[in-house]
Amino acid sequence: MANNISLKIDTRRMQRLIQQEPQIVDQWLRGVGNEMLGDIVLSFGTSPPGRSYTRGNTTHVASQPGYPPNVDTGALRASMGIRRLAQLRYEIHDGVEYGYHLEFGTERMAARPFVGPVFDDWQGKIDDDARRKLRLD
Repeated sequence: MANNISLKIDTRRMQRLIQQEPQIVDQWLRGVGNEMLGDIVLSFGTSPPGRSYTRGNTTHVASQPGYPPNVDTGALRASMGIRRLAQLRYEIHDGVEYGYHLEFGTERMAARPFVGPVFDDWQGKIDDDARRKLRLD
């Protein structure tokens, strides 16, 4: 016998607020994006130490699989940003070629997710954040 979970979310107040005050919702959404971006950036370097290797004169301590990447050059962390695509649409992005490979892994390397865990965490916080900051109650 399968277990089914059903969830109904009433979004009428948010939809009404978007219609009446789209700029307020857009500002809130930009703020959420910036908070998420901050959480992503702070996650770098929080992995338990992995293997060490030397490249040139620098020794790097890799992250462990399943944890955010440790900082090597800082390029990935520095490249993280948020951009507005349209009203109520924002994108968090990185500016390096290898960010995708770290997030999802490759044939030769297990994933070091740094975006997904923050998005997962915000799934549990966004409703309360909207209620508090947009006064949806």
